[in-house]
Amino acid sequence: MANELRPSPRLHYLVAVETDGIVRARRRQQALDALEFERDREAALLAQIDEVLTELDGPRIDAAAFARMEADDVELVRETLDPDHVTSEEEPLELEGESAAESARLRREEQEAERLRLGELVAECRRCQKALESYIQALDG
Repeated sequence: MANELRPSPRLHYLVAVETDGIVRARRRQQALDALEFERDREAALLAQIDEVLTELDGPRIDAAAFARMEADDVELVRETLDPDHVTSEEEPLELEGESAAESARLRREEQEAERLRLGELVAECRRCQKALESYIQALDG
């Protein structure tokens, strides 16, 4: 009678195998979800880098394009792309005690630092993605 209540070794093995499959499938799904999150995060960070680069080099690119355009068209484009643009008649906002050139230099340094920070975050996302992909392969293998 005691033998009838005790699970057979074969049944114990089947339960363990089924449990492993369930856990493996759940972990795989968690890893896939995390991988999707990291890919979306990378895309968002790359978009932020594009924005910073546009802030950094947009005026130079604009100047080259504007030099080949009619003045009226230039103003329309400026109003469309940069509604906060300071015209030559307006005084640019300067930090107290700083020249316009110094303010521009400080803004550029801040933007460069932000670009570098975002680049480091992108590299971190890519490392995480690679690790998650490796983990998924290991689960499947």
